[in-house]
Amino acid sequence: MNLKLALYSAIAPTCGLFLSTGLIGFQSLAAAQPVFDAALDNFLGQPPGTIDGLGNGNATEGSAIKQTFSASAGQSVTLDWNFLTNEFTPNTPFNDFAFVSVRPLGGTSTLADTNSRFPLLGNNNRFNSETGYNTFSYQIPTTGTYTIGLGVVDVEDRIVSSGLLVDNVNVGTNGGFETGDFSGWETIGNTSVVDSNFGIDPTEGNSQAYLATVPEPSTILGSMMLLGAGTLLKRTAKCKSGKVKERIG
Repeated sequence: MNLKLALYSAIAPTCGLFLSTGLIGFQSLAAAQPVFDAALDNFLGQPPGTIDGLGNGNATEGSAIKQTFSASAGQSVTLDWNFLTNEFTPNTPFNDFAFVSVRPLGGTSTLADTNSRFPLLGNNNRFNSETGYNTFSYQIPTTGTYTIGLGVVDVEDRIVSSGLLVDNVNVGTNGGFETGDFSGWETIGNTSVVDSNFGIDPTEGNSQAYLATVPEPSTILGSMMLLGAGTLLKRTAKCKSGKVKERIG
């Protein structure tokens, strides 16, 4: 690996029709659907299985951005990144992670996962843990055309959200996302450009890229409603058959 990483810094009731309002793993405020990891590999122009091959676990879905640029030998590519997650940390079974790729010569590397250091807790109301902004650096070996890609994925499940903030990219165009959109970039999955109202300040200018692993709220709610309805029907049938007894009071 040639990449060099520099760190600068629903539940149904047993009987009846009433349901508790506690929803485990509920996520909100998603802009678009994440995609399967195979689609991410294809989007980034890397061999199938590359993301799974990083050794962090079986990636299920996620989001990514990429940009193609020209660079000279010896030129340094740098960018700022911040990994955020609602998974428990550390977490080996559900080891969500963020990654970066520089192709064709740089390969793909993990930026952070749930076993990384998380010095910032509760700094953002959407995520429980964040690494804080760090800097990635890669030195171009040969003059030519390259594509830089960044992504974040869920591992094993598709329930608990993780995210990646990106800013201050020093190659290509719109490296600070100051246009308020992804002009100059290609995107896939759940991506958006946010400012400090997100709850975390950009490192350069007023905007930063945000990539997330969660699906749209309507998809989550629909799945939970279907799951809850199926469970409710089963348990209602048990109530009618007298197999479940419930005490009230």
